[in-house]
Amino acid sequence: MFSQDDLTKLINAGPGIGVSLFLPTKMVGRETLQNPIMMKNLLAQARAKLDASGIPRAEADVLLGPAMDMVEDFAFWQHQGHGLAVFLSTDGMKSFKLPAPVAELAVVGEGFHITPLLVLQDMNASFVVLTATADEIHVYQATRFAMTAVDIDDLPVSLEAMDLPPDYEAPLQSGGYGRPNTGGQNMPKTQVYGDSPEEWRKGRLIEYARRIAASLAAHLAGQPKDVVVIADAELGGHLARAEALSVMIAGFVEENPASQDAASLHAAACEVMQPIHASALDEALERLDAMLARKDATGCTDPVALIAAAHAGRVDMLFVSEGASLSGTFDAETGAAMVVEDGAVGTRDLVNLAAQLSLRNGGVVTAVAPDRLPDDRVMAAILRY
Repeated sequence: MFSQDDLTKLINAGPGIGVSLFLPTKMVGRETLQNPIMMKNLLAQARAKLDASGIPRAEADVLLGPAMDMVEDFAFWQHQGHGLAVFLSTDGMKSFKLPAPVAELAVVGEGFHITPLLVLQDMNASFVVLTATADEIHVYQATRFAMTAVDIDDLPVSLEAMDLPPDYEAPLQSGGYGRPNTGGQNMPKTQVYGDSPEEWRKGRLIEYARRIAASLAAHLAGQPKDVVVIADAELGGHLARAEALSVMIAGFVEENPASQDAASLHAAACEVMQPIHASALDEALERLDAMLARKDATGCTDPVALIAAAHAGRVDMLFVSEGASLSGTFDAETGAAMVVEDGAVGTRDLVNLAAQLSLRNGGVVTAVAPDRLPDDRVMAAILRY
């Protein structure tokens, strides 16, 4: 799964000349034969752009070589996701199978082009799925596109494996319920009149839930995330009341996870999270609209001012229109940008640049539908100051 860490590495790589290729890939049948053809076409576009940039043909051959080899790798093209992103520089090639389709695109320029990947990094879109039964526990890192298993060292394996000694004992010498104690005056009363088997079972289940919650909460302590719990009503209820985890639980799916496959569990968790994510985005955009309406300087839609703010680390939230680009120039020393005609020498995509600078300086970047931004702007931001 393409991750935030992968995106950060691409941004920090910052090659002098980078080639970024994106294509929607076919996953099954004869349609997979289209995949290498699309890649070949994109490489031809990239070569033309390298030629136009004055890159010598020999250098271009070295730069594009790994991707050219990929074209001939039949087995590679038979095992694809919904999309593919390929990044080439003098340091070699990085490729990522994507959980969502992307438009065909070849970009050549300073740094890597990342804006098609922003839809994979929706604001607050990363969450955790906890599936729990008495027999097994699983934790997944998830987005709306996919989920992957996460290992947590001290997470309980199962209820049976807990190292708790049983509190309920019915000694051979003791009398039955309501009968006098005939086992000797030194026999502990709690052994004869202690918890019933049902109370003991419930107590162990509560302790099991507490340990699960404590382990997961400790794992998430450095980077808290919303948690979706999938469990039956009893165990789920105990997890909800576990103090360590309760504040992070975004919702429940009351079901036995052992009866579902991974795809069904993921779909159920996404159904819980979708309205939460949509609400968070709506609230952020409403906040931006209110700032712009009262002419608050921390609401920004001017691309030149926005680039300067991103360069200075002042962008808290950046919203970019899906698929949009804006040609311009940028001075890395001063942070000054200028919008210029597309195709002019020395230009770069200012939307892509704003996203890179904002993410590099700790901002949140979200791709939104074009009609979500005011006045047909290609990007807008909420600034820290």
